[in-house]
Amino acid sequence: MIQRKQTLFLLVAAILGLVFWLSWPLFVLQALASAISLYTIFIYKKRPRQATLCLVTILLHFGWYILLAALIHQGKADPNLPIVACFPLIAAILCYMARKAILADERLVKAADRIR
Repeated sequence: MIQRKQTLFLLVAAILGLVFWLSWPLFVLQALASAISLYTIFIYKKRPRQATLCLVTILLHFGWYILLAALIHQGKADPNLPIVACFPLIAAILCYMARKAILADERLVKAADRIR
């Protein structure tokens, strides 16, 4: 459902994940996180699975920084990073916000079911 705020959060996170790349391993990790974010948008009827996939995406974004640190340590990446290297962090924050909204929706649906 496009009108949900978590859809917008996930869409922006997916776009930020594909804006730039420093090396192939980092790009593959970001592309995977973006693909999962886009997939998460379209399974809106399965909110628990959406929340789990948001958590997986957050872990992939933080894994990006771990891989970047390993590449810098090995000398395969330049330690002077462009400002867009903060995009995975912003995407992780957006996925966290989407996860919170998804869990709030789930609580709302469960509360409505109890009233019936």
